Amino acid sequence: MPTTRPGDERRRAILERALNVATLDGLEGITLGKLATTLGISKSGVQGLFGTKQELQLEIVAAATQVFEERVLRVAERADDGLPRLRALADAWIGYLDTFDGGCFFCAVAPEFDGREGPVRDAIAEVALTSDKILHKQIRLAQRLGELAGDLDAEQLIFEIHAAVLQANYARRLLGRADAYDRARRAIHDRLDRARPARV
Repeated sequence: MPTTRPGDERRRAILERALNVATLDGLEGITLGKLATTLGISKSGVQGLFGTKQELQLEIVAAATQVFEERVLRVAERADDGLPRLRALADAWIGYLDTFDGGCFFCAVAPEFDGREGPVRDAIAEVALTSDKILHKQIRLAQRLGELAGDLDAEQLIFEIHAAVLQANYARRLLGRADAYDRARRAIHDRLDRARPARV
């Protein structure tokens, strides 16, 4: 039976708060002092749990990755492999955009680090690469199952799925478009329909 270490509950509460703040202020906008004030604890208490600001940022990214896996990947796993899983991934991914006050965590923090080097940038990039690999696997399975055209450019399809999700986040958060998520779902499902094999 797993044991709970001292500080685990406090650490979890800090990370839950930090995830939400990061979608609004960015990872660089999070400081040990700001989190301490928000949660009513001492700065030294936060520092004792996380150490440096970079260590805190890495733990926040790890926590965000876990949320993404639970809200998107685990949900989509209920669907059959291939085209049904691709549709489920798209729907779950768009639904995930409402998880935090500032929308998609990774959409919020990636622009801060995409031009840098270092472990935080690498951790954020790894999530994007992993999601691409999952999409690529399901596209190939759908092709083998005859659900998608055999000559389909998988990388192009992945690019277009990403584009629809990113646009949905932008249109809802920045422009206040109430129809953003519906339009993104329609764009992806229509694209998948067009990618099906031509009927003879």
